[in-house]
Amino acid sequence: MLHLKNLAKTVVPPLKNSIQNEGVNILRITPAAVNVCCRTYASHDIPDRLKDIPTSANPRFFDMVEYFFHRACQVIEDKLVEDMKSRVTIEEKKKKVAGILKLMQPCDHIIEIQFPLRRDSGDYEMIRGYRAQHSSHRTPTKGG
Repeated sequence: MLHLKNLAKTVVPPLKNSIQNEGVNILRITPAAVNVCCRTYASHDIPDRLKDIPTSANPRFFDMVEYFFHRACQVIEDKLVEDMKSRVTIEEKKKKVAGILKLMQPCDHIIEIQFPLRRDSGDYEMIRGYRAQHSSHRTPTKGG
């Protein structure tokens, strides 16, 4: 038979331990979070012509894609330098990561396709689609 006195003895210690474990886990995670915020390897700059893209009312699609590429480079560059396994200096790692990002940036091919679409009303409309291909040295190519 289960009594309240016994219930308190069986429930409280695991709860107490889980609360203490939460505190320990937070203390384990905190240095990593502080470390992520304080890395200073990144030197990637967004070109001046793209700096107003986030606040622009109607930016061009290509400019938005280019802006987000540069923004992604800023975000990931520190992590790429940190995760590089080679035994070279930080400066060499930064140069290698910058070279890889420069290799990825230009678009190798842009394919444009147009096809007709018949609407329910009987009207025809030309649909235009694009596909940009990057890194064609490896197949399948990256792009969208």
